[in-house]
Amino acid sequence: MKLIFFLSLICSSIFAQSAVTVYFNYGIFNTPNAKPYVETYLTITGNSVKFSPTNNGYKASVNVTWKIKKGKEIIKTTQYNLLSPLVTDTLQLPSFIDAQRFALDNGEYTIELAVIDNAFPEQKSTHTEKITIYFARTKKVYTSDVQALESFKKSNEKSILTKSGYDLIPYNINYYPKAQNTLKFYIEAYNIDTTLGNQAKFVYSYYIENSETNTKQIGLSAFQKQNAAKVNPLLAQFDISQLPTGNYNLVIEIRDSTSQLQAQKKWFFQRQSDAKATLETEVKNISSVEEFFNLYQDADSLKSFVECLWPISGTVERERQLTQISKKDAGLMRSYLVNYWHDRSGDTLDPYKIWISYYKEVLETLTLLKCGKQKGYYTDRGRVYLQYGKPDQRSQYNSEPNTYPYEIWQYNRIYDRATNRFYSNKKFVFANFEIADNCYKLIHSEVKGELYDERWRFRLVNRSQQSSNIDDTKPTGTFGNNIDDNFNNPR
Repeated sequence: MKLIFFLSLICSSIFAQSAVTVYFNYGIFNTPNAKPYVETYLTITGNSVKFSPTNNGYKASVNVTWKIKKGKEIIKTTQYNLLSPLVTDTLQLPSFIDAQRFALDNGEYTIELAVIDNAFPEQKSTHTEKITIYFARTKKVYTSDVQALESFKKSNEKSILTKSGYDLIPYNINYYPKAQNTLKFYIEAYNIDTTLGNQAKFVYSYYIENSETNTKQIGLSAFQKQNAAKVNPLLAQFDISQLPTGNYNLVIEIRDSTSQLQAQKKWFFQRQSDAKATLETEVKNISSVEEFFNLYQDADSLKSFVECLWPISGTVERERQLTQISKKDAGLMRSYLVNYWHDRSGDTLDPYKIWISYYKEVLETLTLLKCGKQKGYYTDRGRVYLQYGKPDQRSQYNSEPNTYPYEIWQYNRIYDRATNRFYSNKKFVFANFEIADNCYKLIHSEVKGELYDERWRFRLVNRSQQSSNIDDTKPTGTFGNNIDDNFNNPR
């Protein structure tokens, strides 16, 4: 399912109104008779179209045109006017929705959509989307797309919004603001009867995971038992009022009676919330690493737990971790993680406590030190943070003249978790050469084994000057910056 937001092109006339705001979404489904269809959803924002006087109030009208092509051939086409609800108060203009279904065979298609506000026909919104439909009655379980919902209720009579006996009102964005505290969704599964046998028992397991760590959010998981049929629908919801701001996946799994995974579907969404991420609350009933890692049965989550050990591991352990990740065996990774923390704790420390302490730092790097889509523990700053701990002094210089943005981290006493060595009074220098992406690279360190570059200052001022003399370690004439003072006297 795609979530697309687009605006109409604005006419060059000085009388042109503001653009129509359109949210476009679609889902691909199948039928008991194995005849697939694409279901399209539109949401028109009320305050972006003109409401004109009509009997007893005001209404808006937009013209919608659909074309579906297979190659260059037009397979389906339709055009119609979509009317808003009647309103009497033009200060409160509601959004209004539209849904259509187009029966299509398996194959690749292009959807072309055009939307016009009938009050301003010279303005036109267009969007093109490529889709692929593939359902087959083979021994494999398939699912439809996930349909996010604004609301649902039992249907009294069939309509375009009706599926499995419910009227489903689509929610056409994958963003949940503070005011939206419930995530409702619908999905269908096919071929379970062919794969497992008619009326065979199976389980829908569904949960919310952090999309960056693949870690399951405690308290946001559920399951539903069903018997296999030609079509098995799932209509469910989660209370996300306590879900903190972040990026997440809604994960839906189909498991047979032996818990073997038959199919999995993930749907990405974003959440904004005042709720605080409290790891202590999530794991308050857990007392061992065995219990913690047994919470996670999927390979993706366990893979993230193995990956985040890289900054604090030596060469031999890193090779073992690469082996575990490449095998993608959930049971082996779980055993490795349990043994890793038992070995690290020795005879005197609690392996669960030191893992949770470390995991809190991992979560901090994911939030504060990531680089684009790169996870925090893979970045230079994140790796240093996890390997050596939080710096005693972190100095950031984002707008000094003639320099790239840079940071200086000062450690009064430093412990290398990867080598078990101690150091005193050491510094790291990071620079952001791309500026816009918040990706800082390590350019110099005083710690043995780290990148050491006497000419690191030249890298900071690369935009203004360089020197071909390899003995030069300090640029001259960089007016306005305080590189040396910042390095020698971090504050």
